[in-house]
Amino acid sequence: MAAGRMKLVLAAALCAALLCISLHPVRAESEETVHKEEEERVEPKQAKKQEVKNPATEVCSLKGDRWKNYLTQSEKMWGGAFARLCAQTLLHPIDTLRTRRQVRGGLPSNFRDLCKGIIPQMLGAMPAGAIQFIVYERSKKELNATISEKTLGWAKPWVVEICSASLGAVAASAIRVPQERIKQPVQADVYKNWIEACKGNWNEKGVSAFFVGSKATVLRDVPWNAFSFIFFKMFKTFYEQQFDKSLNQQETLAMGAMGGALAAIVMTPVDVVKTRLMTQKPDADGKLPYQGLVQSVMKIAREEGFLALMKGWVPRVFYLGPLASIVFAMYEYIGKTMLLRRGPNWCRVSPVK
Repeated sequence: MAAGRMKLVLAAALCAALLCISLHPVRAESEETVHKEEEERVEPKQAKKQEVKNPATEVCSLKGDRWKNYLTQSEKMWGGAFARLCAQTLLHPIDTLRTRRQVRGGLPSNFRDLCKGIIPQMLGAMPAGAIQFIVYERSKKELNATISEKTLGWAKPWVVEICSASLGAVAASAIRVPQERIKQPVQADVYKNWIEACKGNWNEKGVSAFFVGSKATVLRDVPWNAFSFIFFKMFKTFYEQQFDKSLNQQETLAMGAMGGALAAIVMTPVDVVKTRLMTQKPDADGKLPYQGLVQSVMKIAREEGFLALMKGWVPRVFYLGPLASIVFAMYEYIGKTMLLRRGPNWCRVSPVK
């Protein structure tokens, strides 16, 4: 147990250190050239044509999102994997408190309980993060190329971001659902460790046991991604209108955390149902108490009251609020660092398609 706590502390310290570094803006190592000064005097349309015709003269910039086009698929994969690993490891104790609060009857928690389930969490975080970011970036690129500005106008960025994030969440659920099915029973003391959880699931229903609660997981994650983005945009627009300035990196992280936290509150009832489905034990008659999403909602509300559907909302807010901000901050830091390691002229090649 002491060794497990030591691993958790070391992993959290590493992630915290990397996060602190990521909060400082990454500086491009290349200085402005005479060509850039001449380009600024050219009309925007003409400048865009010159950029397309002669990419070798393009000025490398890490502003906006265009720099992501220069990352290879393997770089996006490792960036997403490591970002997700750091964020989930750092916040794992809060996730454990949430699970223990949401199980049937609730469970008391102490410091020793905070390490439970950390191994399957770390094993599943990297592949889930890799898949999510690859699908997210690819979907965003394809949707931007397919959807016309004339068709959606101002709504295009909203549609592209929400759809891309949702597709990434659905793709990652192929890893995240089995991960949760192993992790949460350990967190809830159903099994002593992740090996027993794997054996127990396999003996129960075989492969299908690892995907119990998949519908609830998708119905939780997809709306959460959508609501997080919508709330973030609302906060960002209000801030910029009130203070007449754009958000800096720290303010963006704060707004992202606020959006994720508010979305977490909205989706807490579905999260409670998912936890019940993944951690349930057979009743005295040998039957499982929860059979599906609707039946679970009705059973919880009837036996424990509607407020039971909001159990664990406080640790859920403190988990999901910073989660998205940490993941995207780490992903951008890692991606920009990879590009800068190529040298100041990292953009003097055609973007990766």
